[in-house]
Amino acid sequence: MKSPFKFLDSYTKDDRNIFFGRDREIEELYQRVFDSKLLLVYGVSGTGKSSLIHCGLANKFQETDWLPLVIRRGGNIIESMASAIKVASITEQQSKFTSPGDFKKGVRSLYLDHYKPVFFIFDQFEELFVFGDKEERKSFIQIVKSLFESDLQCRLIFVMREEYMAGITEFEKYIPIIFSNRVRIEKMSHRNALEAIKEPCKVFNINLEEGFAETLLEKLSPGESDVELTYLQVFLDKIYRLAAGFFPPLGGENKGGVSVAQENKVEQDKSKRGSSATRESEEEISFTLSLLNKIGDVSDLLGSFLDEQLSLLDDPETALAVLKSFVSVKGTKQQMKPVEAREYALTLGKEVSEPAINELIQTFVNLRILCDKDQNGKYELRHDALATKIYEKFTMAEKELLEVRKYVENAYSVFEKRGNSLSKDDLDYLAGYENKLILPPNLSNFISDSRRKFYTQRKALKRLTRISTLIFLLILAVTLRFYISTQKADNVNNLFRSALVQTATDPLKGLVAELDLWEKDSVSGQLHSFILKDFQRILSLQTDTSDPIFTIRESLRPVNLEASVLNAEISHDGKYIFGWMENQTVFIYNTQSREIHYFKSDTELRHLEISEKDPILALIYENNQASVCDFKGKKLYNFTTTVNEVINDKLTCFFPTGSNQMAAVKDSITYIYNSSGTVADKLIGHSANINSVDISPDGRFIVTVSDDRRGYIWHYNQQTDKFSIYDTLIGHNDIIWSCRFNKTGKYIITASADSTIRIWNLNGKHINSRFNFILYSTRYRFNNKEEDPDASDPYYAKYYGKFCDAYFSLSELEIVATGYYIAKDSIGNVKANYYKVLFYDGAGGFPYGYERSYFIGSPSSEQLKPMTISNFQISPDNKIAAAADSVSSRIFLITGTSYIMMTLDGKIPMFSNDGNYLYWISGKKILKSPIHPKEIKKYIEPVRNLVKSKESNFVEI
Repeated sequence: MKSPFKFLDSYTKDDRNIFFGRDREIEELYQRVFDSKLLLVYGVSGTGKSSLIHCGLANKFQETDWLPLVIRRGGNIIESMASAIKVASITEQQSKFTSPGDFKKGVRSLYLDHYKPVFFIFDQFEELFVFGDKEERKSFIQIVKSLFESDLQCRLIFVMREEYMAGITEFEKYIPIIFSNRVRIEKMSHRNALEAIKEPCKVFNINLEEGFAETLLEKLSPGESDVELTYLQVFLDKIYRLAAGFFPPLGGENKGGVSVAQENKVEQDKSKRGSSATRESEEEISFTLSLLNKIGDVSDLLGSFLDEQLSLLDDPETALAVLKSFVSVKGTKQQMKPVEAREYALTLGKEVSEPAINELIQTFVNLRILCDKDQNGKYELRHDALATKIYEKFTMAEKELLEVRKYVENAYSVFEKRGNSLSKDDLDYLAGYENKLILPPNLSNFISDSRRKFYTQRKALKRLTRISTLIFLLILAVTLRFYISTQKADNVNNLFRSALVQTATDPLKGLVAELDLWEKDSVSGQLHSFILKDFQRILSLQTDTSDPIFTIRESLRPVNLEASVLNAEISHDGKYIFGWMENQTVFIYNTQSREIHYFKSDTELRHLEISEKDPILALIYENNQASVCDFKGKKLYNFTTTVNEVINDKLTCFFPTGSNQMAAVKDSITYIYNSSGTVADKLIGHSANINSVDISPDGRFIVTVSDDRRGYIWHYNQQTDKFSIYDTLIGHNDIIWSCRFNKTGKYIITASADSTIRIWNLNGKHINSRFNFILYSTRYRFNNKEEDPDASDPYYAKYYGKFCDAYFSLSELEIVATGYYIAKDSIGNVKANYYKVLFYDGAGGFPYGYERSYFIGSPSSEQLKPMTISNFQISPDNKIAAAADSVSSRIFLITGTSYIMMTLDGKIPMFSNDGNYLYWISGKKILKSPIHPKEIKKYIEPVRNLVKSKESNFVEI
């Protein structure tokens, strides 16, 4: 059973019996199309432009009066136009369609075949300005000019969104009267919309309760005099399905819902009535006011529809990445072949197999999100409104990556036509992106060849400034380019300036204005920064206990501990912050209840590990002893482990589920303990000390790595209740210090003293050969050691470090690694010195670095980096990084464009699981602050009209 309403589809000529409310516009189009050989039809998205042409105007003509050729740009508008002429021709075309003269000959031949005036309908003509280059537009203008000035029986109709009308000025130089014949399509008035609701319901014998149509329109556009047709059709479709009790299952319209016999009967009824547009329901269907109440909020119909469909899929993240490939960098829909969609999904960090991409695309076709493939094998979103909703889901980094990819594609197009390689400016611009941007071979080779050509010509020049200066320049260049590319319309800029002026005199009023502006510009790091800072300024206002600001400040008051914190971290579920203090007292702070547990440690601590299944901790001491305690410090059992001088963060790991409680390593054996402290299993296989153990999120796999340069994957056998070797990780050629599962448990990341980081699947296969992270001096090049000029510099030799830890960020778009080198301290003791490195996996992230990596901090060389980064965290939404400088005891909140949003006093930053809050340590305090504007708005909303701040009442932070 299919809905009789159009949802996101345009009306076609066959839908004339149900196309209502547009008589005036249809008549105007019909008159205008004869006023000139050129007609511009424009309007905002969702006004029904395509339906007016393909249904309304088409039905004004007799079959003998016109020959419509509907043309979309596709890969090139000139090639698409030529293809349309060839397909419609009866006589084989002799023209090559390479010049305006060829097109004149082709159109004349086409006319003689049919003896009908040819109407070229360029639907969604804005695609020429979104995707086309200057040369394509110039050639197309000459073809249009030639046809316009000819005596051929042809007319050209351009249908486009009005925000791209400025592009038509390119035509005006050659066709001065192009703007003289145009029709602007407005949104439908409520009066006509009532007709568009009631009349199709009559055709389909749907009963309408009194006042239903009026209430529906008020619900869709409260207080407005017009309605957006896209949402009207989506709403009617949803109401119909609710009234009919039919909800299509995942995968298609006809997989359930009605029987084959019912479908056949519907078809027989259609035949009897002689119309494909009308039908009678098996049961009488009524649209009632109670149905409207059931639907609830309609403010985001398409957004909720999209979220609902994605949530039902097996892998929503991959599905969304595939859908994003059908959206352009301008937020409009774009046509894609499956292989192209696969490449774009890879650009966004999702590798999808060919069968999987085909299956996903077909699923989206069945779900009415994508149109079925056209004659060129391309798919596209059913409506630009869907593109807008999907575009809202792009992260800042994804938008930037696609913009850069488009930049390369355009340059490559010029190269193919003229042989022009990338210039130095182009290469400088791409330097901050190309190694985190996954491109198809033709584009990747184009960049490499251009660089090789450039460096060949510049052999005699001296080497560029040291990498720290280069990184700064690259960050600056990227920031400026990004800022320019994301500038909003003038009204948004004016609102921004107005908010800043208000902030100077009234911080609360200014913050409210900034939060309102965030709804219009949610990607601006600068605006986000002002919101954070102004919120802190308001909290610093001097108020009494009756003031609402005092209530906000109390809800965010710091947690005072007994002594200064030495080490702390947040549990994976975000429920606990735990660590130990200078007096060797352990603390566990519940972020939800604000309850704190303390207990004294008998011996100096090396590491703490918390269980998320049970309220217990594992304590690792300096002397190889360890114990499992509850939150009050009661020892449940003791065990021994093997600590080392490099890293001891993963000597123990708690099971997430099941009867086993913990895995702990000692020498070359991994011991499995149950809740009573009894050894339930021993994992024997390594020939040297084990340095790290981790358990998969489902508890079915364990991974261990060792001094023996091997890793083992162990699998749990339910029948024997034991673990056995499942596969081996072979590839590192030095000590492997750490191993960690990703959040899905499908991949393992290892860090080694051989200066490499490797990613493996559960079959022990090394899968990141393309991103084989190798640490080379300050450049951190990949497989290019011979090109590193610092290799022979004695000063930098000691910084050719090793890796002792690596883990995926919460978004899994970056890898944060800990590098180290062994050196003597001031009194001659040999010790490990640490620094942080940030890597990209090619899917996006923070554009900090050069050659896919960024040297974050070094404890002993201010020449390399003035900050000593002791901690580095990335928010779950991948939009903010928090870097703690141990020298200045400051925390820097940084956007993806390297813009420093705010600094805070303290160390050890920790993001909440939802990314809405930042926790951090400052001396004896645990502090908390909302960092997402939507969360800040929740605090400010109750007091925005109650408090009037005064300039003299607040203190700058």
